[in-house]
Amino acid sequence: MPEKRAPLDIYVVSDATGTTAEAVARSALVQFGRAPAVVRRFPFVRTEEQIEEIIASAPAGECIVVFTLVTPDLASVLRARSAEKGIPAIDVIGPLLDIFRDKLRHAPSMKPGALRHESEEMYKVTEAIHYTLRHDDGQGLDTLDEADLLILGASRTGKTPTSIFLSCRKLKVANMPIVNGIALPDSVYDLPIPKVGFRMNLDRLLELRAQRVDKLPIAALRGYQGRSNVFEEIEYCEALYKKIPGLRTIDVTNRSIEETSEWIVRNVL
Repeated sequence: MPEKRAPLDIYVVSDATGTTAEAVARSALVQFGRAPAVVRRFPFVRTEEQIEEIIASAPAGECIVVFTLVTPDLASVLRARSAEKGIPAIDVIGPLLDIFRDKLRHAPSMKPGALRHESEEMYKVTEAIHYTLRHDDGQGLDTLDEADLLILGASRTGKTPTSIFLSCRKLKVANMPIVNGIALPDSVYDLPIPKVGFRMNLDRLLELRAQRVDKLPIAALRGYQGRSNVFEEIEYCEALYKKIPGLRTIDVTNRSIEETSEWIVRNVL
């Protein structure tokens, strides 16, 4: 039996809230499914002493540091201390500032937290994207009550791309798959948050699922692609939709993500 590895520690270090750096880290983590990782955020880091304490607590060999420090001296200290412990340190904003400096022929303000002070709207967008990524595909049930919207539907009906599109409009969106025969969590019925169920034409759903077969094990293909199975899954969705208080439904068969999102904003939120 393979040895179980300890979760990877991801230290997010920032001179502001750390929301941007954490969103970047979690966006990357989404690509690794449920791989064990723990994200720890260290906001408002403004002194070398704080950096020394943070890196001293980091486990060598099983940690990555992701940081946004606009003060060059602090960034240098962080890189140096991380290197001493053999910990990779990824600068999220530094390289971009260098490129902008060259192209714009203008020096950055180097003011910690300037992004939030100058653009509260961007801060809210980042928070929404962060939430939405953490609540994709039925994840994050413990904080589902914080959602501005819950999207439900069968696999491949466009829940995830629609959720991300709406999060760019400052909406915290959770989405949850409906699988034939599997009950939904009680919170889906009980929480007083806006909910929308996606419907899709059988032929279109089969077409979309056919595009994904190369990513599935052979044993799963019949249930995922079989016409009768998918029809039963659609029927199961309809049965559940009728039981969820306040749920609105939309047929997304011939709608773009943008059209679906606009309909939701007008009719559900």
